[in-house]
Order: sequence, then C-alpha cells, then structure tokens
Amino acid sequence: MAVTPYRLAFADITRLADDAYVRRWLSPELAAAAPPGRRRSVWLAGRILLAMLLGREALPALERGPNGKPFHPQLANFNISNSATGVAVLVGEGEVGCDIELLRPRPRFMSVARHSFSGGLVDWLERLPLQEQLPAFWRLWTAHEAVLKQQGGTVWQISSLDLPLETLSPAGLHLSHFTVSNTLVACCGREPFAAGFTPELILL
Repeated sequence: MAVTPYRLAFADITRLADDAYVRRWLSPELAAAAPPGRRRSVWLAGRILLAMLLGREALPALERGPNGKPFHPQLANFNISNSATGVAVLVGEGEVGCDIELLRPRPRFMSVARHSFSGGLVDWLERLPLQEQLPAFWRLWTAHEAVLKQQGGTVWQISSLDLPLETLSPAGLHLSHFTVSNTLVACCGREPFAAGFTPELILL
C-alpha cells in the first residue's frame, strides 16, 4: 500500500474549547499569542488540532512567513482552515493548502462567481441545472482557496487564478475534495492524493 504524503484532521471547535486542551497541547508562549475576543477559540482550536495530529504536546510558538502563513522550521508543512464551527488541519510534504466551507445558502453566489472565477468556469456553472449550481459553486470556491493557500496567496487573489475545469488545480499541483459533517473540504499539494483520502482524526 502506498504511503500518502498527507495527513488531515477535522474537528468541531467546541470540542477543543476546554482549557485542559490548551495546557496539554500548546506551549505557554503559543497560548499567550492567541488573539482576544471571538477569534480566540477558533485560533486555539486550529493549533490544538495541529498538535494532536502531529502528536506534539506543548506545540511551540509559530512563526509567520511573508504572507502571514504560520509555520515552524521544526514542524512539517501545514495549513489550517475554519468555517462556522469546523476547523481542519492539513499536513504534508512541501507546501499545502486547505479550505473548508460549511455547505449553506449563499445569496447572490452567481454574482460572486462572475467576479471571482474565470469565464470558462462561470459559463460551465451557469449551464448546470439550478439545483446543482450552489453545490458546484462551493466546490469551485474551496478549490480556489486551497490552491491560493498552497501558493501562499490570499482570497483577494482569487480572480487571478485560471483553474482548469478538469482538475481545478494548476499544472504540478493536485486537489482532493470530500465532505465531512456537511462541510466541504478541499486539499491541495504537490503530490497526488490517495483514492478515498479523508481525515485520520475527526472530533465531532
């Protein structure tokens, strides 16, 4: 059996809200860097899930690259994503990107698509039956986000991508889509994803 170069974890943020998780899995320096207010629980949950996936208690303080993407020279490459009450962490060889989105109604999603996606993708989306358009929109959106995160970009650069419909990833990159607990997950990396690739750790 081929060994996958990726590892993935998914959790409900509320499952990781206990201070005992913070004390066990994060170093005091990393925990102290958590932002105040509403973002705190999301920020902590992502880093706790990373530590759990790596089996690394007292995860050290993380650094930030030029684009603001967190990393640590002694840790594997990783990317953290959150949506609603869900959080996911992707770890891999080489730069990786992960995006998750709760599958939900999105007002004026077609207008967002016309502003964000290439003309070919928009034409394909508009030709779909109406009931298939919103699920397809989320698939396109998460693909763009995952690719941008792999490349170190931001959501503001989404319109600069011209992803092929067949793979939804640029040449030399690979993409995997699946659903966990009504949340769509897109993962992007340099190596192919194994068939049936899913999270090895799920906390719901």
